[in-house]
Amino acid sequence: MNSVMKPLPFFINRQSRRSLSSRTSHLSLMTDWCLMSILGLILLFSLASSQKMDPSKHPIVTTNYGKLRGIKKDLNNEILGPVEQYLGVPYATAPIGDRRFQPPEAPGSWQEIRNATLFAPVCPQNVHGVLPEIMLPVWFTDNLDVAAGYIQNQSEDCLYLNVYVPTEDDIRDRRKKPVMLFIHGGSYMEGTGNMFDASVLAAYGNVIVVTMNYRLGVLGFLSTGDQSAKGNYGLLDQIQALRWLNENIGHFGGDPERITIFGSGAGASCVNLLILSHHSEGLFHRAIAQSGTAISSWSVNYQPLKYTKILARKVGCTYAETADLVDCLRRKNFRELVDQDIQPARYHIAFGPVVDGDVVPDDPEILMQQVRV
Repeated sequence: MNSVMKPLPFFINRQSRRSLSSRTSHLSLMTDWCLMSILGLILLFSLASSQKMDPSKHPIVTTNYGKLRGIKKDLNNEILGPVEQYLGVPYATAPIGDRRFQPPEAPGSWQEIRNATLFAPVCPQNVHGVLPEIMLPVWFTDNLDVAAGYIQNQSEDCLYLNVYVPTEDDIRDRRKKPVMLFIHGGSYMEGTGNMFDASVLAAYGNVIVVTMNYRLGVLGFLSTGDQSAKGNYGLLDQIQALRWLNENIGHFGGDPERITIFGSGAGASCVNLLILSHHSEGLFHRAIAQSGTAISSWSVNYQPLKYTKILARKVGCTYAETADLVDCLRRKNFRELVDQDIQPARYHIAFGPVVDGDVVPDDPEILMQQVRV
């Protein structure tokens, strides 16, 4: 007997082959269907879990305009408790299109829960141009690369604020907390409230801290010295933010009767100007001006039409009538306006607050002599 192993003969007829092929095909389809079903269920559960966020980590606040979902951040400190952050909260309607070079308007409402866990875009600015560094804080000029990282995402739709709410070992203090609104500096040309994480200040001081964006440079302060473009839009943004706080900060546990505004550099000058403006009367109760004042040589632009015409020539809007000039500038892409390099005289500004007889009713030095503290 031959003990050598031989391959098994392949005695499968055509009908058997077709039957086997059919069963194999059905088995493959069933396997694919099962896999797709499993993947679908996994995706469904993932979406459900993401939509149903942990309320202890993602608190929800109801404002006058709609609901906000924030995020609770642990400061990893034995003394300081967690802080609730509500980021990118709109306090005004986007100043785009015909709203450019106009006072801000109240924001619209929303129906769904709005995600407030990420910063909103910053107001247009050009940090890579030739800066009037004599007016900028040292920490800013020494860290331009770091600062530039915060301002990559720019948009005219930039009127947003950030709210930092302290918690005490996860238990809210039932008493209303004092509120501090920070106005950033940057020579009225650069910066954003997003750069300043107010979590530690909020937790340490047991105070609600708010940072904000406001319109800068040409978009925030262009003026023709007449009714065509009165200017001071950046200051009016700050006033609108204060109105929003008075209406809504109570929903975050804040006391609208104890609002302090504070700022540094140009932000301090804005604080000083808000003290002098009747538009902000009753909207705040204390003020801290750090390293800036409304009577500094760079605080107010006394030649607004001069710099507006320089800008207009650079972008091809040379009209005799200021109304036509402003209408032309309103139609330009914001990037074209912001990127123009217009250098003022030393210790002065090309675009900043102006004496308009309204928001800034008179020369700040005269107004300060009239103020009774």
